[in-house]
Amino acid sequence: MKIVRRAALLILGILSVLGFGWFWGPIHWNVLNIGNIFGITVCVLIFFGVLLSGRIRSACERNRAVQIATRVVLVLFCAGFAWTVTLTALMISGASAVPPETATVLVLGSKVNGNAPSADLRMRINAAGDYLTAHPQAVCVACGGQGPGENCPEAEAICESLVQKGIDASRIYQEDRSTSTRENINNAQKIIKQNGLEQTVAIVTDEYHEYRACSIAREYGITACAVPARTPWYIFSACWARELLALSAHLLLP
Repeated sequence: MKIVRRAALLILGILSVLGFGWFWGPIHWNVLNIGNIFGITVCVLIFFGVLLSGRIRSACERNRAVQIATRVVLVLFCAGFAWTVTLTALMISGASAVPPETATVLVLGSKVNGNAPSADLRMRINAAGDYLTAHPQAVCVACGGQGPGENCPEAEAICESLVQKGIDASRIYQEDRSTSTRENINNAQKIIKQNGLEQTVAIVTDEYHEYRACSIAREYGITACAVPARTPWYIFSACWARELLALSAHLLLP
């Protein structure tokens, strides 16, 4: 039993160190958000939990209250792990709804560095460009307002990049006031109705983001399908962890 416990602690310690590096990596690419901060914090707590496991075990043997608190922490950790697996499965399922050829393409905004789309947004633009090229009758609503460090609205950066890829500007509408996924979709819906566009939308966003985005769209009565963009591997950990928190809030909070 002691050998099994030591082996489990060793594996957990190694995983916490690897996880720390995984969440720290995006910082090199100027991506620091609540996602990788959360991931780094969890990995550090696990590492020190493993490092101090002997003292914690001794304290549990001497003090009933410490024993109960330790068990509560372990239960919460296991519940958190199960919740993470569940949400990840939902993210994967959300990227599987293939749109029809007549859908209106909805490109959700993401960070623009000055005038240049971030790596994340560039992948969304590429996915949208591929869909619009393959479906020449489809039109697009580019979404996203202007935030800190951005010289232009995200919608404008999306539009210019799509035009550079050969998409006619007349096929692109701009929603340039939103600051969140919900505002992206709500404002885009108004543009769709005002211009008599196809009501079924093909939401272009990162794979991990499709489930929440389509879920929000359905709250507004929109038939939503997915055109997922692959998140750059070097920032995936930060984006995935941030989405875990955002999706938790979406599902649990009113």
